[in-house]
Amino acid sequence: MTEKNTEIAVSNTSDLPSEKFESGLTWRVGLAIVYSALIIQPSAIYLYFVTNQWFIGAVLNTTIVLFAVLAKMADNPLSKQEVFIMINVTSTALGMEMIVALVFNYYLRFHPTTQATTIDGVSLSALIPDWYAPEYFGPIQSIINPVFILPLGLLILNALLGKATDISLGIVFNYLYTKVEVLPFPTAEVEAERSKSLTWEDKRKLQIFSLSAIVASLLGIILYAFPLVMETTLIPLPWLDFNSSIEGFLPGASFGIATDLIAFATGFILPMNVVICILLGSIVVNIVVNPILVANGLLPRWEKGMTLLDTFNTSQLDFWLGWTVGLLISASLIPVLRNPRIFIKTIKDLRKLSQGKGDEIEGGAPKLSVLLAFFLLGTLGSVIVAIILIPDLSFRLIIILVILTVGWSFLSSLAMAYAFGITANLPLIPYIKESAFVAADAPIGGKIWFVPLVISQGGAGWVATFKTADLTFTKRGSLIKAHLLASFVAWGAGIFWVSALLSIARVPSVIFPVPFWDLDVGKIITFVSEPTVIINPIIIGISFVITLILYFIEWGTPIPISVISLAVGTTTSIPYAITTFLGALFARILKRRMENWESDRAIIVAGLGAGLGIIISLSTFLALILNTISLPY
Repeated sequence: MTEKNTEIAVSNTSDLPSEKFESGLTWRVGLAIVYSALIIQPSAIYLYFVTNQWFIGAVLNTTIVLFAVLAKMADNPLSKQEVFIMINVTSTALGMEMIVALVFNYYLRFHPTTQATTIDGVSLSALIPDWYAPEYFGPIQSIINPVFILPLGLLILNALLGKATDISLGIVFNYLYTKVEVLPFPTAEVEAERSKSLTWEDKRKLQIFSLSAIVASLLGIILYAFPLVMETTLIPLPWLDFNSSIEGFLPGASFGIATDLIAFATGFILPMNVVICILLGSIVVNIVVNPILVANGLLPRWEKGMTLLDTFNTSQLDFWLGWTVGLLISASLIPVLRNPRIFIKTIKDLRKLSQGKGDEIEGGAPKLSVLLAFFLLGTLGSVIVAIILIPDLSFRLIIILVILTVGWSFLSSLAMAYAFGITANLPLIPYIKESAFVAADAPIGGKIWFVPLVISQGGAGWVATFKTADLTFTKRGSLIKAHLLASFVAWGAGIFWVSALLSIARVPSVIFPVPFWDLDVGKIITFVSEPTVIINPIIIGISFVITLILYFIEWGTPIPISVISLAVGTTTSIPYAITTFLGALFARILKRRMENWESDRAIIVAGLGAGLGIIISLSTFLALILNTISLPY
């Protein structure tokens, strides 16, 4: 787009708005935040403890739709500003990942493999700092404990610094790509229309939501209430394990079907080519190649009789870890490298921001100097924290940290925002920190591997969010305030709920198996003790060539493959890949029977999430009550 055309587009968009901007932060939004944190969050935590998967994307609609329904029934529909804010903050109100991370960090530090791994004669467990995970004090029954104050405080500080970085970058690149160079941001238009449609003027959608919730509630009683309340499993979670049936003729292969309803419903909303590519990637790794690896002695730890989980974890750690990392990095990086002019052009355009007065943004745009201050506060703030935690940090590593936090955060957000604005795809590039540490020859087993850093990849998402705020005439200040409010409510609720669930059973346990924690532990131990096994230049180079060939097929032929989905499939266990595919097939059947499937499927998933959320929350409450009654005191 030429500068002249850009100016015309800007003037046209500025002429269109005649509606007044309103705040979306109301008492009903506040109540929705509290509801999400107190009622839906324990369900999400439980699902994670059972499946090791965050289904936030599938369940965040639950609160939104429920409150929209109740408001409609009360003859006082939500405004589009309220709906938009709810869409953005309910996922934040479920943001308990940081609290769960405390439990995992403790599990990692005192895992048998961590204790058995030695570096220069010292156990890796002893090398992990107390500010990452406290010293051993026995099985965790609650994180409401003084020993968690420092690790939790660091996680919260890091989260706040990250928000300062992401939001400031979001404002800068939103101005750049909606006022200086106007990009379409197709998802922003979709989200704006979604906010308007959830005023529930259509009673038919209300019926679909209610029916979906009832069906999910009935299934939820069988799947989740029985194990939690009665300690009886009717259908095994997280999957049916068929490894014993295939190990005789496919040694090292994995086969099973996930029994989680959310994994099935995920197939309703993902494009079929994405689902198929994830399944293909998983089949190639877990069924086709693994038996070949066993035959050639490349999976030395595999033994007959292993469960699906043990087989999957063993194959990932013994062989696939380096390859899957290489494929993910290549699949994420190649689309960005395809158009290097993005960097040159956007850096030139950024200079125009300092010349603008911000009059085109409702309420005025913050000065570039203010945004720069918040960006540096977030990025360099995390570097200062690292220096305080590691006083003997070398000057070379400090420079690496500055490049990672300041340089990479800016450049990656710049490129991702541009790609997101045109294609609606967000090309997140994984393992940047670890790759940089390998390149910098960071000390093996050093504290640097555990230090919290702000390496932003969230600024691009905020660009589209602010665009949607403009399209729904929502004041940006109310969006940011609601986001921060939801964050603090979520953290407080997360501390309570994680502690409450830990009082029911240990993690891991039969009730809370967290099936992939051992694999996650193995990844981190390998990164810290043998980083070149994972970040291997030769493997990454070969992965890059393979991925580049696949991209040529995707870009140059009509074959509807998704390279990034194939890469994700290599890290996906076969049960989840199969169940999501089955969900997608079932969605095809529903599509033929439902005239408005494209608009109704989100309502169905929201209804399923609502039904499951209510059952799991009630079951959790009952389990806590029964557990309290059974205590000797």
